[in-house]
Amino acid sequence: MDSIRYNEEDFDGFLEELISSGRLEPKEEGITKLYLDKGYDALSDKQKYVFDKMVENNSVDECTRCGCSIPWCEMFAALDNGGLCNYCEHMQEKIDKE
Repeated sequence: MDSIRYNEEDFDGFLEELISSGRLEPKEEGITKLYLDKGYDALSDKQKYVFDKMVENNSVDECTRCGCSIPWCEMFAALDNGGLCNYCEHMQEKIDKE
């Protein structure tokens, strides 16, 4: 995951969803809260490493069906649906109902 994506809209909302979901380890949660409060540049090199790994482990680079980049506002759902963007998840549901 490229850290340039941290500047995208809805990234902070995605992080807040991760925190409230209980998916994060205590250390990851603390660093994520620090990021939300002070920003990426306030993290030490070790904290950046843990934060970057946490984001990598809790995100999907692209939709497994269409290959499009998944926006942060859809990322949490993509973690639980096999890495699909909202459109492809909807299309898959239609196929499954047939």
